[in-house]
Amino acid sequence: MSNNSILGNEHFLSSIRDTKVNKLTIGLYWILVEAEQGTGLVATPQNQISSKLAKKYEKKYETISLYELALLVKSENLIERAIGCAAINANTNHYKLNVTPENGLEPRSYKEQRIVIVGRFPSLKQKLPTAIVLERNPGPGDLPEREAPNVIPDCTQLIITASTWVNGTLPSLLKLVETAHVSLIGPGTPFSPILKEYGIDKLGGFLVQKPDELSQLIHNGAGVRQFKHLGVFGTIDL
Repeated sequence: MSNNSILGNEHFLSSIRDTKVNKLTIGLYWILVEAEQGTGLVATPQNQISSKLAKKYEKKYETISLYELALLVKSENLIERAIGCAAINANTNHYKLNVTPENGLEPRSYKEQRIVIVGRFPSLKQKLPTAIVLERNPGPGDLPEREAPNVIPDCTQLIITASTWVNGTLPSLLKLVETAHVSLIGPGTPFSPILKEYGIDKLGGFLVQKPDELSQLIHNGAGVRQFKHLGVFGTIDL
């Protein structure tokens, strides 16, 4: 854990309003924390959690405050750490936050750029066909994550999945950046200016608008395609 700490965790924790947690939902693919001012999402680590184990965690943490839940970012346990990140996102991703309505992968934003993307996002081949994609589990045309030191220093645009923030690998990726514009994107992105201090220039995430409906879908194992109508994708320039 010492080498995989959550970027900005102390900054995030110091800014949290210690309010009530309305709901914690753990699904096969996503974790949701609903608070008074917003709802946070993060991807469930490794997509490997049984419904029995999910209920155990939900029961264990059903009565604690948002701050106490966010403290789990310091846990060695991957599921607990993800729950803590979702609690941070519930604090930062306010329902009334103003964002630009886009997902951060619009082709017009990246013309004539040397693009490296960490994480295989949907439809990348159509949207950004010249991009180099780094993946922990590489598919056809992807590079393994160990190639990051060979491609990130020379890129002009670096787009990183928010999952790296949750799994603790984001700091090591940012250390490789020389001059690139850096975006952190995905439904698990915390919309917080805190991240500017760490070298991130743009955030792209998901603002939940219907938390009750989303909680039910996540409980039933839904992915982004099934729940994207329950919120809005947006970006913020830092």
